[in-house]
Amino acid sequence: MKFLVGFFSLEWMRVFDFLAPLAIRLFLAPMFWISGVQRLGLFSSTDFVLWNPLTWVNTEAFQQSVAAVTNTVISGLGAETLVILLGSIEIAAAVLLVLGFAVRWIVLALMFVVVLLGLMAMGEAGFLTTMQQLVMSHGYTNMTNNLTEVYLVYFILLLALFFMGAGRWFSLDWYIYRSFVKRLDNKAVRHDPFEIDATDEPGLQKH
Repeated sequence: MKFLVGFFSLEWMRVFDFLAPLAIRLFLAPMFWISGVQRLGLFSSTDFVLWNPLTWVNTEAFQQSVAAVTNTVISGLGAETLVILLGSIEIAAAVLLVLGFAVRWIVLALMFVVVLLGLMAMGEAGFLTTMQQLVMSHGYTNMTNNLTEVYLVYFILLLALFFMGAGRWFSLDWYIYRSFVKRLDNKAVRHDPFEIDATDEPGLQKH
């Protein structure tokens, strides 16, 4: 019986459960960093000088980002404000994902960003038409030409990361959590929120 439980749960591999959230974090971080930097027009000016902050922003690139947002389904929020908001969240998120700090909170912000970008990518087609096309062509589309599907994949990865957390060993969240737990005068068995085990039942304490 114990062999069957171990066979189906692969409990002996739980020591490596930090790999999944770490891989997702390191996969998404550079993508959001590049997206945010390009959106804000940072570090792309021809006269860019590292020690001169006045040269860090390429106004032409920024205005191109603003123009791309104008006349979209979400342009009513204010094109420039929206570009600054999206770019700032993406850049901050990239740094926090690498550090593994406040990951669940920043993932919530990123899911908001991805939803907005997905709506922008739909263009005039609309949500229902785009989803219908996605369902009808799923598995046969070229993702490089279908931004909606790309953002959908990002959203699924972010959703998984939200429930997994930053992961153990290689995240500040985990060390901060352990530091607080050690200070609590409570000998009750606590579930590690950074432990990934889909075979555990909610509320079930281990002894």
